Amino acid sequence: MKVQELNQFTVDELKARIGQWKEELFRSRFKAQSSEVRDTSVFRKLRRDVARAKTILNQKLKAPQDKATTAKSAK
Repeated sequence: MKVQELNQFTVDELKARIGQWKEELFRSRFKAQSSEVRDTSVFRKLRRDVARAKTILNQKLKAPQDKATTAKSAK
C-alpha cells in the first residue's frame, strides 16, 4: 500500500490495518511451513506494509504534540 493511501486513514484505522497485516503474515508463515505457499514475496510485502503503517501512525500520534510545543515556544 502506498504512503498517500495510508495518510488518509485515521489512527484507529491504521491500528486495525496493522493488526490485519500482522495476522495475515502470521498465517502466511504457517502456510509456508506446510508448503502451501509458493509466492514467498508476500512476507516481504507484508512486513514493509506494516512498517509503513507504523511510521505513519507514529507521525500522526506525534504531530499534535509537536504543534502545541512549537506554539508555546513561539510566545
